[in-house]
Amino acid sequence: MKLAAIKEKIINFARQGLVKEASWLLIAKLFNVFVQAAYFIIVARVLGPENYGSFIGVTALASIVFPFVAMGAEHVLLQKVATKPNSFPLHWGNTLLILFANGAVLSLICLIISPLFFGNKISLLTIVLIIISDLICVAVVDFSSKALMSVYLAKKTSQLIVFSTSGKLLAALCLAAFFENPSIETWAILYAGSYVVISILSIAIVNRLVGNPKPKLSSIVATVKQGFFFSIGTSAHNINANLDKTMLASMAGLQATGIYGSAYRFIDVGNVPINSLFGASYTRFFKYGGESGIRGTLKFARKLLPYLLGYSIVCFIGYHVFAPAIPYILGAEYQNAIGALLWLSPLPPIFAFQLLAADTLTGAGYQRSRSIIQTGAAVLNVGLNIWLIPLYSWKGAAWATVISDALRMICLWVVVFWLAGKMPLAKTKK
Repeated sequence: MKLAAIKEKIINFARQGLVKEASWLLIAKLFNVFVQAAYFIIVARVLGPENYGSFIGVTALASIVFPFVAMGAEHVLLQKVATKPNSFPLHWGNTLLILFANGAVLSLICLIISPLFFGNKISLLTIVLIIISDLICVAVVDFSSKALMSVYLAKKTSQLIVFSTSGKLLAALCLAAFFENPSIETWAILYAGSYVVISILSIAIVNRLVGNPKPKLSSIVATVKQGFFFSIGTSAHNINANLDKTMLASMAGLQATGIYGSAYRFIDVGNVPINSLFGASYTRFFKYGGESGIRGTLKFARKLLPYLLGYSIVCFIGYHVFAPAIPYILGAEYQNAIGALLWLSPLPPIFAFQLLAADTLTGAGYQRSRSIIQTGAAVLNVGLNIWLIPLYSWKGAAWATVISDALRMICLWVVVFWLAGKMPLAKTKK
């Protein structure tokens, strides 16, 4: 009887909508792990630490301002369409309109300020191509995925993710096969070309499957106002995750950036299952928050807790087992990446519990509180990097990231429990 009961529970669990959606995303992202691993190994080996450091430095700069490309409109789309599916054409249209207008302005700003970080170490052509790719084209692909998730098309979302990563792998294969001793400019051209094609097809897929965009200029201001704190929070998160790479390129050299950036790529791989779970559950946090406030989102968060705890333990141990293999995979010049990965190994567990608390707040309507905490952690991260990178190079960057991320996680949970205790009724008032 006990065995039969366990079997029934497993079957019922597997039939849940969240599990199916998370499974599709996880399958796609696990496939992407292998594709991205191949893409990363090819690019890192062909370019070498210095050129790879140039690439990482520019992409890190783009990622810091990336959340302001659509000013949080994609999160507004998810939130509104979750309760009013027929509003999709309006919010999809507004998101695209804001994306292209802001993307052009922000690309220009990044080009203007790039000499402050890179001087004349990286050519203007390289910076232009990577910035446009990572601000406008990546935004289109990412927001297209969110648009599909807003109407629970997880299977189509996963296919779009696979398509996007495969395009980058194709560009990397072209780099290795057709160019002998390629420059960073060559890679920037191939990288940009692949993303332009992918972004155009992404919009076409969403339009065909869900509906054509129907922007409404009169509602743009309201969308931006509502999405602003989403942008602030995401930007603060990206500062924590990427500013260290840009500062390393400026303060410690491109080779140190390449070493640190290569180790961080393996951290990104560890975050794949975490991102899959939260990508599938994000809309549900809004649902439970709308029904029962923060008590509802906290109750939902508790359901995810055991899976995150188990995965965090496995992930942390896995990095310590895997780290010595890095030079065999990337080449002997990446020997120091072993130490970098070990220092960064606590990040996926910290990220998992940090995101659990953050989505608990966002789903209940406390995005502003989340953004304030994330901004504070980003400011701390910048200060620690300014202090530690000149003294300890990539080790200083690793310490700054771990410390600021851990403090952010603690603060988010303190606010969650404080709000839950403050509002013990069935529905929390905002």
